[in-house]
Amino acid sequence: MIFNIVRSILREAENINGYGLFSFILFFGFFIGVLIWAFLLKKNYLTKMSDLPLDSGEKTSTDKTQSEKL
Repeated sequence: MIFNIVRSILREAENINGYGLFSFILFFGFFIGVLIWAFLLKKNYLTKMSDLPLDSGEKTSTDKTQSEKL
């Protein structure tokens, strides 16, 4: 479905110069790359990053055991 949309955009883009086409392809590639990167993130990394704003910076004995697991 997405490929049909992209194909129709590129087919109708005969009057677009090379820079416009390059910027469209660059944006589309970057967007797909970010989506792939987001889906490949590990659950432990996401949990660790989501807990950072709540972390007071002091290490307790439970923090040390949790950080050793990561």
